[in-house]
Amino acid sequence: MNFSEKDIARLASFPEQNPNPVIEVNTNTGEITYMNPSCKFRFPELILKHSDHILFAEIKKKITTKKDFQCEVVVGESIFEQKIFFIPESDLIRIYSTDITERTLIQKNLSRLATFPEQNPSPIIEVDLQKNITYLNAASNIHFPDIQFLQFSHPVLESLRNNFGKFLSGELLNYESEIKIGEKYYTQRKRIMQDAGVIRMFNIDITDMKRAEEIIKEKNKDITDSINYAKKIQESILPPIEILKNRYKNSFVLYQPKDIVSGDFYWFNLAGSDTSTNTNYAELPYLIIAAADCTGHGVPGALMSMIGSNLLGHIVMDREINSPDEALTELDKRIKKALKQETEDNESKDGMDIALCAIHKEKSILHYAGANRPIIIIRNGEILEYVPNKFPIGGMHISTKVFNAYKIDLIKGDCIYMFTYGFCDQFGGPKGKKFMKKQLLEILTNIHTLDMPEQHKILSEKFNSWKGEMEQTDDVLVIGIKHE
Repeated sequence: MNFSEKDIARLASFPEQNPNPVIEVNTNTGEITYMNPSCKFRFPELILKHSDHILFAEIKKKITTKKDFQCEVVVGESIFEQKIFFIPESDLIRIYSTDITERTLIQKNLSRLATFPEQNPSPIIEVDLQKNITYLNAASNIHFPDIQFLQFSHPVLESLRNNFGKFLSGELLNYESEIKIGEKYYTQRKRIMQDAGVIRMFNIDITDMKRAEEIIKEKNKDITDSINYAKKIQESILPPIEILKNRYKNSFVLYQPKDIVSGDFYWFNLAGSDTSTNTNYAELPYLIIAAADCTGHGVPGALMSMIGSNLLGHIVMDREINSPDEALTELDKRIKKALKQETEDNESKDGMDIALCAIHKEKSILHYAGANRPIIIIRNGEILEYVPNKFPIGGMHISTKVFNAYKIDLIKGDCIYMFTYGFCDQFGGPKGKKFMKKQLLEILTNIHTLDMPEQHKILSEKFNSWKGEMEQTDDVLVIGIKHE
């Protein structure tokens, strides 16, 4: 099944569905490094003003230490509650701004009207300590016309009935709850007025807000269902692991998307110079393997991964280009063409980093080329790292990209590893720091003598242990092969 352009556009917006402004700022330069669509819509002038904007007025006063904090700021006629989080191992802060103008006005009006309850548009009820209703304002009789008859047994007083003993004992002085009466929702604020010997209850109608929340939940469910279906499509495009296992039984693929779908992808197939005449597919000389990390993650990354995987298949299988450096040159051209990046004025920076190799098992030869992703061979405890070219596939306008070609002679017991950024970039551990490439190589060195399925298990457990309760930073992909 194919997605229409409308479906793809709807899915691609999923990671940025937050209806409130979200901003990331470099604390050293004051430059805004990220704004979500809601922020761009609400504050288009931020693009020019950066941290000089009035939105940052209170933040600048409080940003003295690297500790998360909260503040409020007035922008024009609006009031925003701001939650500021420092991003570990960086100079960035992330700011979530919530418009609380209406909520603040309601609170001010409640305070102002508290001494004039008859004028308050929200129902106000007072109950004495003998459970008798001693006061109802006009709004109470409009919202709850049967309260005079039902008295303390009325549904609107259910929460108060459940906690009445706590008010009498002094355990509770005030509290807030929500209740649904018929088709309406109310936030209830209850406070004991000790001097008067009554419990006063304010009931604020939040029906419109609750219905809006339900609509958002339903839409999010629809989007999530669509993305779950997209996951099935992406998984069907990934090559069967059996292709790798049939050539190298002692191998593994650790694949853990950050979101439902992934911007990382693996690709492998059998190929050779005699593909057009060889009738025994299993005897084709080369195993071609790729580990790729596309721009972004989630749905945008997944769309890029599907493009990359499809193009790589055409290049290797249809065009019979088996040399990794030549294949990457052709992939770069096709990605640029597909994303219309062939001119300097095109603003698209999307692309991918990739390690690509071709292994001739019988001859013990490995050919490798890479765009920002290395290949690691651990031989008798020694780390051999083959450095990629420092530019991506697509994503930037370089007139001529020449990929370095490596020819590596393998020996029995060599462990070959290819991986994307996700494992090394994961925040976690006791200090909330990045895992880092150095630590990954140390682990691989320590476990390289084990069988590959056992290595897979150890790496997976180590990653999840390091991540702990923190959010996964990026998609994770590690491929391991033991040459035997």
